[in-house]
Amino acid sequence: MSNYHVDGNGQLRRWSHSGPLTGSATWYQSVIDPTWGGITTFSGGDGVLFTISGSGALRWHKDNNYNGTGGPSWHPNSGATIGSGWSGFSRVMGGGDGTIYAVAPDGKLYWYRYLGTAGEVNWVSSQGRLIGTGWGGFQRIAPSGKGVLYGVTSGGDLRWYRHLDPLGGNPTWANGGTGTTVGIGWAGFTRLASFGAGILLARNSTGTLFWYRHLDPLGGSFNWANDGEGTSQGTGWNNSQILADVTGCRET
Repeated sequence: MSNYHVDGNGQLRRWSHSGPLTGSATWYQSVIDPTWGGITTFSGGDGVLFTISGSGALRWHKDNNYNGTGGPSWHPNSGATIGSGWSGFSRVMGGGDGTIYAVAPDGKLYWYRYLGTAGEVNWVSSQGRLIGTGWGGFQRIAPSGKGVLYGVTSGGDLRWYRHLDPLGGNPTWANGGTGTTVGIGWAGFTRLASFGAGILLARNSTGTLFWYRHLDPLGGSFNWANDGEGTSQGTGWNNSQILADVTGCRET
């Protein structure tokens, strides 16, 4: 499974993980774009990366080698502009299968779904649906596929939510939209990302990356691999962004 990050030299690197379900720290890395820079980037899953330019243009990119360990191999339409007006959100995240969640400065959560497969402008009608409120107070938010979102509160609690209609955009939620606390002590992490299926990658302030696996991502019970202890994935992850492929592992 692939995890992307932008290094200190502005290079986009793909890190392929051979053991995402167990946390075995075996990685293979390649520079797949030497001039990526500080572009706002988020994962769409299945090798898709979305970027937002300074002017608010939303662009589509596809890493054709996302399941491999080779060098750069981009879809020829990578960089195509598929939308505008995205700079006004405080946070934008990909939920996989074209689903995009966007948090406005007032904490409102909006749902979008991109239907294109090759950078064409193709969206679900009535996009930009309001599906929640109160999302502005989280330090970190990480979608994990199938409508699951994990949020870290200012006090360090890890909250689980599940949007029950990630493909259709209806504002229906597990537990009526009330978050379930599934972890504590997460305030010290500066980045949070997910391979999907409850697998979380969390980076601390010194650049160490840890693997966690929530064993009930669809139900939200307090149940973790290794009794909730993180497995180190190594140091030196001091970078601007960590972008795990959100559909790298799928929960059925």
